[in-house]
Amino acid sequence: MIVLLLVSLIAIIIYWKYRRDRKHLYELSNILAGPGCVPVLGHSHWFIGSPEMDLWKSHRRVILPIFQNRLIEDFIEVFGEQGSILVKRLENEVGKPEFDVFKYITSCMLDIVFETAMGERMDVQHNPDTRYMCARNAVMSIINMRLFKPWMQPDALFNLTKQSKIQKDNIDITHKFTDEVVMRKRKDHENGKINEGRKDLLELLLTRDMKLTNEELREHIDSITIAGNDTTALVVSYALQLLGHHQAEQELVHKELQNIFGDSSRQPNKEDLMKMEYLERVIKETMRLFTVVPLIARRTQKEVKLSSLSVPAGVGCAVVPRALHRSARLWGADAGRFNPDRFRPEHSARRHPCAFIPFSYGARNCIGRHFGMLVMKSILANVLRSYKVKSSACGKLKIEILLFPVSGHLITLEKREMRT
Repeated sequence: MIVLLLVSLIAIIIYWKYRRDRKHLYELSNILAGPGCVPVLGHSHWFIGSPEMDLWKSHRRVILPIFQNRLIEDFIEVFGEQGSILVKRLENEVGKPEFDVFKYITSCMLDIVFETAMGERMDVQHNPDTRYMCARNAVMSIINMRLFKPWMQPDALFNLTKQSKIQKDNIDITHKFTDEVVMRKRKDHENGKINEGRKDLLELLLTRDMKLTNEELREHIDSITIAGNDTTALVVSYALQLLGHHQAEQELVHKELQNIFGDSSRQPNKEDLMKMEYLERVIKETMRLFTVVPLIARRTQKEVKLSSLSVPAGVGCAVVPRALHRSARLWGADAGRFNPDRFRPEHSARRHPCAFIPFSYGARNCIGRHFGMLVMKSILANVLRSYKVKSSACGKLKIEILLFPVSGHLITLEKREMRT
């Protein structure tokens, strides 16, 4: 009994000290398959933020140029190719009972981000249970568990559990894969073996003036693959569910796509994507109603004066985008209604820029937002040209790092006829 009390007392002291120091989430971030305390993508580590401002700024300056519109637009062909595979896979669900479309979309997105980030064709859409993918999913599951069980956040306690070894073993598997790609690409770069065609993001990083170590390259690439997949796949899945429940808006999207493509089955190019104005409004309204990043953590760098109080420098703050995006004061009495025309230019011009922050805002915003918008348009265009979607209203939601529907993104599909 005395031993049990002593162990409990030690655990309480460790936990209290860990919480008091306010470092637990920063330290927890080091296990993520990404740049630990350097979330260059803006909020790739959404709940954590970063105390290392100088390091973050220097790395952000290196990453930012590779996300220029012109470079990202080189990947549009990849978006179309993988979207075409997705459409073929979805044929298995035509005329069947409702199914969770997210598993199809996330596989498609993983193939896109692996090819664009590393030049690797993983073919996750046909082989979803690879060793890498199983390891990645195991790590994300444990991270989610630790985020919402504070007593599991201190390593002193977590390391006593079997999940600690599972986490380490699976992180080693994911790191080994990326390390091998990084070392191969660096060797090719140093030997002057230059890819004359489209360059992936890792190859572009190797050409930067700031020389990144292999570990830093791995961290950034892993961060890009995580941030570029899960968030985007969720938005596409929510958009399909919303359009399935709002048939009039779905028909407006289909009409816009018919005006662009006619009955052709060709893949979208840059000019096509730029013409998808109504579809873009649908995507934005989806991100407003179902903001997949439920919390953005920040720390004040100086005193911030609000309407009724002042927040001192050095204070941790949480921004809840869903509260902003559903605010009747900002969006009107029908803030909970799906209405893509909220994002017509004349309406957006009158709105405060911080009323809509799906990609965060300010210096730490998501630098992959243009990439994300293009790939979401491309995937949705492919699916909605091929199928008519039906669904019920989205039900209860849950947070598993990101925002998920409890019962999944359930839809049914009917085939649309297209002439080639």
